[in-house]
Amino acid sequence: MADLPSDKQRQRERDQARTAPPNRGVGRFDVQPQHLYFTSLVVRDAQFAYDKRAKQLMDTLDKYSQSAGTGWGADSFADRYGIVAGKFLVLWAKSVVSVGGVSVGFTQTANNYAMADWAARKGKGEPPEEK
Repeated sequence: MADLPSDKQRQRERDQARTAPPNRGVGRFDVQPQHLYFTSLVVRDAQFAYDKRAKQLMDTLDKYSQSAGTGWGADSFADRYGIVAGKFLVLWAKSVVSVGGVSVGFTQTANNYAMADWAARKGKGEPPEEK
């Protein structure tokens, strides 16, 4: 698996991609590729935060693994709780991946918009860089 970008790297990327506020003309709605790229970075960073919270929750709960005591009853409860916790983690992992899919979708849509705009100009200038 590739190394993940640090919090500082992600913040720097987001700061560089930040766009100026849109013109507040009445009835205008103009979404540009750079707006979608920025949105994709914001969603990506939310994915990291979302993932960290589950890990923090599990780390905290691990400290209380024997809070019900010891013996057959406590062990039986812990076994059942472990099954539920495992299902929770599987579901959480899938939801983290789905948030990443949203980010990828915004990026792909921005790439498609940029390419369509370039094609509408009959290919004048350099083709847009795919992100």
